[in-house]
Amino acid sequence: MKDREKDFVFDGPFKEYCPMYVEYKRNLGYKFGESSFYSLRYMDDFFKKYDMPTLILNKEMVEDYVSRRGTESPKTQHMRMSLIRQFSIFMNSIGFSFYVHPKELIPISNTFTPYIFTREEITRILKVVDNLEYTPWSKRYHMIYPMLFRMLYGCGLRINEALSLKKRDVDLDNGVLTVTKAKNNSSRLVPMSSSLTHYCREYASKMGFDMYGEGYFYPSRDNGKYNNTPVYVKFKHFMKTAGIFTDSEVGPRVHDIRHTFAVHSLEKMVKDGQDIYCALPILCAYLGHRDIESTEKYLRLTEEAYGLIIDSIAPLYDGVFPEVETDA
Repeated sequence: MKDREKDFVFDGPFKEYCPMYVEYKRNLGYKFGESSFYSLRYMDDFFKKYDMPTLILNKEMVEDYVSRRGTESPKTQHMRMSLIRQFSIFMNSIGFSFYVHPKELIPISNTFTPYIFTREEITRILKVVDNLEYTPWSKRYHMIYPMLFRMLYGCGLRINEALSLKKRDVDLDNGVLTVTKAKNNSSRLVPMSSSLTHYCREYASKMGFDMYGEGYFYPSRDNGKYNNTPVYVKFKHFMKTAGIFTDSEVGPRVHDIRHTFAVHSLEKMVKDGQDIYCALPILCAYLGHRDIESTEKYLRLTEEAYGLIIDSIAPLYDGVFPEVETDA
């Protein structure tokens, strides 16, 4: 990606500050890929039409930039609003006085619904990966995928968090993962169940790992970091083999395993009698969210879990809302 970045030349009014903004975002733990460079360069180019003796972004200029363009999707407009807001915040942090587009004016789409796998579907996927055959072109492929998908479902990790694990990050004695440089540049400890810890030990033994040595827990063929692209491709194949979706369907994503972990975990905590308001902060910390609101929005409940959760908090509302009598 570093070589590709040479192709992105900023020559608008903010050309001096765009590279600084990229570095700022990366230092916060955000990825800044090719599409982000395109968006930033478009923003810089957009303001060439303004005569700026001194650098400024006022309300009129920002509203011009974020205004709806023809038949573009709300998502595209939303991304433009978020970019100009974050850029203004950055510029103000280094001494400017730019207009910051209000966060409450950025529309949030609630149309996306993640796919929540049933426990039976998870079992079918694991059965498929457990029966992968040895292939000469990827000698550890049949061992990596059963371990990887068990960890994704058992710990709710993001795919890049799992693939970035080094061997030293997996404590096989205490059953704890150390997730470093996760989203938002955060780190956290992730305890594993005893059964998953046992599976990790067996996996490490089969792979011939020195767990105190260097290297990735999920190594590529050249012992580097395993790329997430083949995981996405193989996951669709695994689901098709498991009979979860057909070629004519878009199908669930790898990230939906994380959603599924969250839903199944909360459902289990409720079944175990835990207070919902105690369960959510625990899940928030485990998933690596910055705040409880992120967990509440992230957690899309299955119909089964929804009923359990509503039942668990119903006593809290008892007597708060008076019954409304209607004529039969």
